[in-house]
Amino acid sequence: MGTWTLDHPDKLTFDEVRRVLVKVVEGSVSVVGSDDRPTLELSELSGEPLRVRDHGGSLTIDYERPWRPWPLAWLTGGVQRRKAVLTLAVPRDCRVELRVVSASLMVGGLQAPVEAHTVSGEVTLTGLRGPVEAESVSGPVQASGVTGDLSARTVSGDLTVAEGGGGSVRARTVSGSVAVDLQASGDRDINLSSVSGDLTVRLPETSDLQVKLQSTSGQVSSAFDQLERDRTPGRYTAWGRLGAGTGRLRAASTSGHVALLRRAPETTL
Repeated sequence: MGTWTLDHPDKLTFDEVRRVLVKVVEGSVSVVGSDDRPTLELSELSGEPLRVRDHGGSLTIDYERPWRPWPLAWLTGGVQRRKAVLTLAVPRDCRVELRVVSASLMVGGLQAPVEAHTVSGEVTLTGLRGPVEAESVSGPVQASGVTGDLSARTVSGDLTVAEGGGGSVRARTVSGSVAVDLQASGDRDINLSSVSGDLTVRLPETSDLQVKLQSTSGQVSSAFDQLERDRTPGRYTAWGRLGAGTGRLRAASTSGHVALLRRAPETTL
């Protein structure tokens, strides 16, 4: 247990870390799962010093004085830039919660729950096996090799899921585009929605899903001939069952296009 104030680049080592909470403004935060001793490396800092608190394996990194966005900061004497570049190596079963303003976030190689929240920064998630919650207003969210349940929300930021594993995927956006490439099939729940953003899903050729695709004014297309189609004015839909239909895929948009693609079968030598 202990408390540190970091006002310059430095490196700290900890005996045990089971949970991490980071609250910063600008810069970047990278958290990776590791089998080595937990460490925190601050490679760049401007503005307010960082406060690091270790309470029995719960690590909190923030500022002593809360950041006040404009106009409150202007009313109290001006805006001071707060930028920090952090890298943390933590146990793979460590819970991680990141809450930033414009900093970019990267989390990889963990098995425990992960929360990543930013306003305008980019969120990159890779090789995560536990449940994941990601949120951004205008920054993009990119997930690769995430096998746990994934929940993502943006306003205008794009969402990309590559090599999606067997977990559920829930993605909601206003004007951003959503592209989801799924590898595993079976009993899973895929739910995508947007107002004006396009929705694109690519599935393996052998998938087991109950499918419903819908757009009010955008186009709806499917590479799977098993699906039925309806092009009633004001509602474009495609629906049906793929394989055993043990999982569920729902993709709905108000004015964006919705497309269901088929991945070509892998060739064997």
